[in-house]
Amino acid sequence: MITILPLAGVPEVRAGDDLATLVHEAVAQSRATRIEPGDVVVVTSKVVSKALGLLGSNDVERADLVLQESQRVVAERTTSTGFTRVVEAKAGPVMAGAGIDSSNADDDVRLLLPHEPDAEAASLHGRLADVAGHADFAVVLSDTSGRAWRSGLTDFALGTHGLTPLEDLRGLADTHGHDLAVTVRNIADEVAAAADLVKGKLDRVPVAVVRGLDRRFLHSDADGSRTLVRSGPTDWFALGRAEAVRDALGVPAGSAMSVEVGIESVHPETVTDRVRRAWSAAVLPDPAGEDAALDGADEEWSVTCADPYVLGRIAARFEVALAGERLVAELTPNPGSVRVGIAQPRH
Repeated sequence: MITILPLAGVPEVRAGDDLATLVHEAVAQSRATRIEPGDVVVVTSKVVSKALGLLGSNDVERADLVLQESQRVVAERTTSTGFTRVVEAKAGPVMAGAGIDSSNADDDVRLLLPHEPDAEAASLHGRLADVAGHADFAVVLSDTSGRAWRSGLTDFALGTHGLTPLEDLRGLADTHGHDLAVTVRNIADEVAAAADLVKGKLDRVPVAVVRGLDRRFLHSDADGSRTLVRSGPTDWFALGRAEAVRDALGVPAGSAMSVEVGIESVHPETVTDRVRRAWSAAVLPDPAGEDAALDGADEEWSVTCADPYVLGRIAARFEVALAGERLVAELTPNPGSVRVGIAQPRH
């Protein structure tokens, strides 16, 4: 039987605090009473960031801070408060805003994720082992994020130490005798999400103990959570729909060029706004683009250029850029111009 025990006695964590001592004292005051062999101590990454003093400078705009804490931008949108970007954070996961967080912190505080969360989990495990008197337990640093194509947020394992993050069941038989072909359980994320059932931002419970997990998942030399991040050939969704098109045109997400071209809004936009943004994406990165011109409105547009080669090239780039805006273009060549009819896709 698995038991999840909240540790409600952890005080407000400040920079420089000995987090291991605070957690150990909270364990002693709770129903857990001690860290037992086989336990998994799940700690919200926010309190780790607080103890480490990982604060973003208030002299830097939040959008710029997100870029500083990112390896690359996956998708970006304009919102009523500025830009929102889904990025591959330096901490490892792909997530919105690089995990920068101000909840349960002072108004002017922007907490950053540790860049090496597995190392921080290992460090916390070592200090906890000293005060607990043994090292036969695991540590998970949890964070909160959304998941692709799913509404709502859940906790996941940002960093781990001593816990096998994945259980590979491929090749084993199911209850009907069929070999499992794709089943690889994410044990680390399941533990983090389970612990969040008794933690939570509103109740200010940053730590929980998961007790009773099968001992086969606990290994002192287990891989960390960094291995859970899909990258390279395994990442089928390295860029969003609009970002993939714009990247091919020479407008990488998160760049100054992207801001100059204009970023798609989460709010409704007119066809004209989308067409003009597509035109910017087509011509700004292309040195020949300054020789072409666009005229029109709504669903009737005309591209003109004295050089027929440049005209064809820019018209082709414009058609691609329009597809990135989810607009269908019908091109009709004319002497010195190309008529561009715009239509909304049927699906």
